[in-house]
Amino acid sequence: MIKPNLLREMIVKHEPFFSQNPDRLEVFITKGNLIATGTHSASFLYQYQLEVLALDYPHPLDNLSIPILAWARLHQPDLLFNPEHRKDGFRFEVDLLNNDTADILFTLPASERVIVNRENGRLTPVHLDEPSPDALSLRVWDVLVDKMGTA
Repeated sequence: MIKPNLLREMIVKHEPFFSQNPDRLEVFITKGNLIATGTHSASFLYQYQLEVLALDYPHPLDNLSIPILAWARLHQPDLLFNPEHRKDGFRFEVDLLNNDTADILFTLPASERVIVNRENGRLTPVHLDEPSPDALSLRVWDVLVDKMGTA
């Protein structure tokens, strides 16, 4: 799966704390589903829960929220632009450890399409990123993503 690594890269790139303390950031998958249609194609869909855990984090929640939102804009746009997914797409829990640090857990749903091609008698999976959303509706987000760059 590609989305967990892309999320980690986006956070590390834009929150220097994790470049200096990579062991304080964990990105993992829980509660996954594998969905296949049973048609002639071997292609399928992964649906899973992505979790981002920041340990002993000394900075504001905003510093994590912004790169997570930028990642979603690029790789899971339905969390931003689908009203049903927007309501509870980004969940978080904060454990205040002391006056300076907290453990923060973000939880968000993700999905990943996998196209399976037959090449030279072998099945080859290709993980697809999300299709580009409507360009006109995303100008404000483009400013954020342009400033932050892609993961």
